[in-house]
Amino acid sequence: MNEKEFRERYAALQARTAVSPELRESTVKRVVRDSRRNRFRSAAPHKRPAERFAAKRWGAAAACLLVSALAVAGTPTFASLLQGEKDKPGIALDEAAARSGFSVRAYASDGRAALSPGEGDIVVFDRNMGYRLIGGDDYRASGFFSGCLFHVEGEGIARVQANLTGGALYRTTFESPPDASSERSRELAGWKPTSRGTGTYYGGYDLVMAQTVDGQSKVGLTKLLGSTIDVNAQDDPGIADGSTLFGFWTNEGDAPEEIPAVDDPLSFLVDRFEGQRLTVTVTFEDGRTSTQVIELHVGTFRTEREENGAAEVTAERASEEDVERGEAMKSLYGEVVEVDDGAFPLPLEDANNYADKVLPPSMIERRDSLVRAMREGSDGLEDAILAEESLVDADAALSFDSPWEDYATGEAGTSQLEMRDVSVETFDTLPEGTDLASFVYVEDGWLGNFAYMDKCAREVWGYGHNDDGTLSGGEYRFALVSVTVRNPSDEAVQLWPKLLFELAVRHDDGTYDVAVGGYDLDFTASGDVSTLEGHPQAIVLAPGGETRISLLRAAPASALADEGLCLIPSRTSGSDQAAFKLAAQE
Repeated sequence: MNEKEFRERYAALQARTAVSPELRESTVKRVVRDSRRNRFRSAAPHKRPAERFAAKRWGAAAACLLVSALAVAGTPTFASLLQGEKDKPGIALDEAAARSGFSVRAYASDGRAALSPGEGDIVVFDRNMGYRLIGGDDYRASGFFSGCLFHVEGEGIARVQANLTGGALYRTTFESPPDASSERSRELAGWKPTSRGTGTYYGGYDLVMAQTVDGQSKVGLTKLLGSTIDVNAQDDPGIADGSTLFGFWTNEGDAPEEIPAVDDPLSFLVDRFEGQRLTVTVTFEDGRTSTQVIELHVGTFRTEREENGAAEVTAERASEEDVERGEAMKSLYGEVVEVDDGAFPLPLEDANNYADKVLPPSMIERRDSLVRAMREGSDGLEDAILAEESLVDADAALSFDSPWEDYATGEAGTSQLEMRDVSVETFDTLPEGTDLASFVYVEDGWLGNFAYMDKCAREVWGYGHNDDGTLSGGEYRFALVSVTVRNPSDEAVQLWPKLLFELAVRHDDGTYDVAVGGYDLDFTASGDVSTLEGHPQAIVLAPGGETRISLLRAAPASALADEGLCLIPSRTSGSDQAAFKLAAQE
């Protein structure tokens, strides 16, 4: 049955429905009685939004049939009985605070300060415009942290209980950044949604964001709690002094597999909170309890730019001119619709059900381990060619240009160097007692977060590091690539070993694939070199000096076993690329 047929049959049903006076009277009394008794019940927590929606839809349809029958018979309907309440404006914020002893105050998403109420006695929430999602899978895993923060303000608060009918609530606190030289600071610098759940200091948070507020650095620490939360001041003193903030989160519904990069790409997710209800109950130190129910709606508000360029929602409704100038943003606002002096009216069995577990980390897309080398041609990109005559034996010498950068002055350029005596050793197991976490590219490049490097290796390249020193997956092996590099100039040269060369597989027609798969792990350098101060991944080669560099990495086994295996210096001198022939490695 299509919608048109449904409407026609529905209208016909209304026209021929008759209701007895007894049914009219008993139905109205029952509806009014139940609505008073269960005024909070519509805010009950949920677990399966699809089933809840279906239940509401069919329940609403059944209610419509009954209400229509009453209306046809000339009896006031449930909807009309409640129409006066629906049209009545929300409770004034000052009145709600006076009656309940507390206020729900919106807070700036960066934790700077509480926000002023909006026109019409509404709570206007800010948004976190720095939060990003890649697409559907990322949304399902990470969810949408809205940045719509609030705190509960009042004297003598001992306990806060709350429920959000759609989505969930999270807690956010702000702290000063750790000392720049500390391990905690290193872990903070490497935190991202893909590393969620790893690390000693921040592994237990669902979102970690460093930001600058009024010239001061802050770290926002966010933990998802659940659709119902129950927090006391003994465990979290911030609920008493207002330093603990709460916000709205959701991963319900669908999101595009690729979210477009526009000015406000996640604004469509704000709509998921339209009509949801936030129930907040406070227990005071003297044992009193009080409850407010706030109904959430979506609105467009004028924004102001902060010193750091970020847009902050104001309490003013946006005009058409504001929208046209790009000085407006969609956000949430709330109206207090109920104030009560009773205890928390909802079940607490599932309160804080996310508090002791971390959301799954965002996944990283798998990449090809071998990538065809391309060059700019007359008609655009075309296959790069490694001609037969450009290949040299492993013990020969090639001149190449090595890029460098002076970090003190910002200058950059290239230095001409010579490379010779190339060798590759492959193996399946690291020497016993090897500490992967101490390798330079793990310690400095991955900021010591070996667990995160291993996660990325498994997701991006399809291999992982086993406890016995082997690689999982069967498609990668360890490769120790060694080269001798000479500096013919009379000036010292900076070298970044991981950028000196790349392994490739050359095909019979001269095209070649670069072995991009796998991560660099460690390197050693001997000879006329020193470590570049402050940069453990770089060395300085003395004027006229020579060094033997050995770089350990995970590399695609198929490339290492190919007869076309070769090593290409970072940029060989002359117009044509040149390479060292290596042949297949056992």
